[in-house]
Amino acid sequence: MFHVEYDRRTNCLNLRVAGFWKPEDVTDFAREVGLKALAAKAIRGDFDACVESLDFPVQAMDVADLLSQIMRGGMAMTTGRAAVVVGSQLNKAQAERTLVNPRLRVFMTMAAARAWLAEPV
Repeated sequence: MFHVEYDRRTNCLNLRVAGFWKPEDVTDFAREVGLKALAAKAIRGDFDACVESLDFPVQAMDVADLLSQIMRGGMAMTTGRAAVVVGSQLNKAQAERTLVNPRLRVFMTMAAARAWLAEPV
């Protein structure tokens, strides 16, 4: 369903999400993201985040709204950028509508997301 880990070498919090979620799944995810983000912030306050959601279908609106709250909280913990990688144009439209932040971009491939995160700020 999800996996979260901080890569010290790239200074990036990597998240992988999959499946169709219920609101209670978001609670577990939020807890894990919060813990890992705090650990990353203790190392560097400018960590990036990369969310791989290639196997994450368009979610129900209540789940999408909860995920956008997690994004807002996570982005407040860092001065870094966030890349979200989606598997379809429909997912891209939902992500761009619900995950609004000037330091966040949505991509269709991991390569494009990683390249953007590697660019100088």
